[in-house]
Amino acid sequence: MPCRQHGLIHPEIDDDSREWWDRLRDERLSVARCSSCGHRFFPPAPTCPSCGREACDLEDVSGRGSVYSWVTVHRALDPVFGDDVPYTVLAVDLDEGPRIFGRLCGNASPEAGQRVLAVIYAVKGQPLVGFGPDPRS
Repeated sequence: MPCRQHGLIHPEIDDDSREWWDRLRDERLSVARCSSCGHRFFPPAPTCPSCGREACDLEDVSGRGSVYSWVTVHRALDPVFGDDVPYTVLAVDLDEGPRIFGRLCGNASPEAGQRVLAVIYAVKGQPLVGFGPDPRS
């Protein structure tokens, strides 16, 4: 189930997200985890949004989760995505806790609660996260 995407606006990679993008390039999906309180969160940040401590590390996750919500884009808000419309972006609650976002891969219509699996793909060398149906569900 390929993710159909042609347009790309390169992400701004900073000190807080660099390791996350490096792991994604290695086909590893990760979330931040506070080593003080155990809270998992996304996107990576220098402090835990739950307890405020600075002791946060990245932890690889399964990429499995459930669709929370979605939006289908029918009119590109940036010309770079003009050849991609229509496309659907999912909000997914990962089994490990955090909610992340990614394109819907394949042609299935999303449903609330639908089980999905992360798909790491690249556009112009930039790794990105999408989601397709979880074959185990």
